[in-house]
Amino acid sequence: MMSNFRFLLFVWALMPGVSFGQHAVATYRMPIDDRGILISPSEPGERYYESDGRGMREPNIYKVGDTYYLFYDGAATHEGHQPGDTDAENHLWRTHLAKSKDLKNWERLGPKLKCGVDDDPQGAEKGYKDFWSASSAWLYYDRDTKYWYAYYLGADGAAPVGDDVGTPAVYYSSCLAKAETKGPKGIEGEWKQINREPGKEKSVLFYKGTNGSFPQGITVPGPVIVNPKWQGKKDTVNLKYMMFATCGANIAIVRSNDLEAVQDWDGDPNPQGWRVDKPILGPLIEIPGGFAGVPASWERIPNDRQNKTAPENANYYFDPVSGYHFLFTNQFNQQYNATDCNVVYWTKDVDHWDDRNSAVVVDAKCTKDGWATGAIGFPSVLRVDDETLLLVYDAIKGNSIGHTPRHIGYGYWKIPKFDETGKPVSAVLNK
Repeated sequence: MMSNFRFLLFVWALMPGVSFGQHAVATYRMPIDDRGILISPSEPGERYYESDGRGMREPNIYKVGDTYYLFYDGAATHEGHQPGDTDAENHLWRTHLAKSKDLKNWERLGPKLKCGVDDDPQGAEKGYKDFWSASSAWLYYDRDTKYWYAYYLGADGAAPVGDDVGTPAVYYSSCLAKAETKGPKGIEGEWKQINREPGKEKSVLFYKGTNGSFPQGITVPGPVIVNPKWQGKKDTVNLKYMMFATCGANIAIVRSNDLEAVQDWDGDPNPQGWRVDKPILGPLIEIPGGFAGVPASWERIPNDRQNKTAPENANYYFDPVSGYHFLFTNQFNQQYNATDCNVVYWTKDVDHWDDRNSAVVVDAKCTKDGWATGAIGFPSVLRVDDETLLLVYDAIKGNSIGHTPRHIGYGYWKIPKFDETGKPVSAVLNK
């Protein structure tokens, strides 16, 4: 996804004023207790080898009852694949699901979201925004309607050549799917992708704005929560839902009162749809003419920290004991053209974040027996108890920085305690 893909890095490099530092920077280190690989790509002869045999990445983990559900991107393969193969259609990334009772024995349930080309091979002209990829799915369960929603990355491009053939390419769009089965167990059933409805082929969550295609090209969804400041149905100030999306080189807050709101890529903005509010982490690049329909009034972070942080792919946790909100992100390293660590940020005010309140949680220094020292990305967390989170992430064995073959790693993270100044008492400085 996004800056893991070198073509998109090239696009960013061409934008005026857009640059990245040599390495993502965090103030502290609070590494996980890494346990190594959680699950690996299917082997030849296994049921889903042709579906996820080239790699697994971008995991999101959930728990319903006593069952863990792991959504991940699977890279398709076929027996005849060779380096330099240009048959991108045989190597696309799709959202997959696996489940487990103990985090050791996994039952793979296969792809859960389809690419537009799967359902309508001749449908490119219809404008499906997930024609070449339906991946990176964040889930939200609505206790009112009793339905699961999946907010996922759709791509209408794919890398045509090389070992990364089939990897999603711009444009990236934020798309919506809804579980077909009502109730918590609907998470493992089938999904209805909204853009498969006649007339909704170009449905997206975020309107691309009037300033061209660049913003929409690098806008990706993220975790959805109920706004802690929402005061109920009569609240006319605070919208009910917040999403922490990756917009450009930043994490931004996106808001809506309607979980099912979509907009037409080519149409006018939906006044009830999701709207990009403001960036909260990252270089906070100003884009002339506005961003996703929002005026270009975002402030840059102070110069001494400019271009030293490049977060993407957020996941959220609120700690009721300390009252802190946490965002876990992967971080981009321009030197290697890849993500090489995961960083957590924290705040007491969900609308305001400071990149200095940050710590490295996964990098090459902490992986078990040094199993991953190259590309590391996409953290997702799940509560274990009042003191501990389960954290899963993707990485490649050894020091490779490519997309394939990635595995899913895991470990346990101790939720920090904070002193009266807001400093985590268990952290050490990141040197």
